[in-house]
Amino acid sequence: MFPDGILIAQVLWAHRSLNQLLVEVIIMDAMLLESVEGLGHSPFVTDPGEVWEALQAEREDVNRQLLAVGRLSRGHWIGLLESEASEEYARQMEAEHRNHLETRFREITGAQDRLIEGNYGRCVECEEEIASQRLLADLAASLCAACQRRIEMVQTLEELYGTDSVY
Repeated sequence: MFPDGILIAQVLWAHRSLNQLLVEVIIMDAMLLESVEGLGHSPFVTDPGEVWEALQAEREDVNRQLLAVGRLSRGHWIGLLESEASEEYARQMEAEHRNHLETRFREITGAQDRLIEGNYGRCVECEEEIASQRLLADLAASLCAACQRRIEMVQTLEELYGTDSVY
């Protein structure tokens, strides 16, 4: 049994730590709100808080999927292995799916970073405004349509002719 003084000191320390944590959360929320409110002038955002919430919801969903993919074992692919007759094929599919999820997670995180920094809705390449329809289709879009086409064209040429031929 602990003396009452030690127990009270521990409770006070825990209470102080909890209050400090709450203060930190409130400060972070205020910083985020201030950053998000700065987007109010943007023509495509009616409620910047909704953009954050939608991005956060998708981020959490992608994170759950990533955790689930990490737990997949050979037993989950039995039906596929029988129909495709290839364990290598199953591993490739799982790796491609995981890569897609990891890429999407980075895209969403980048969009949230741009939202906080006040650069959301601007192309990361040319700094022009991204069309509102494009952002409505993909809230994590980081490129305008012109820059996206240019980058995809370069990637296609690299795949066809190799990196040295393109540059």
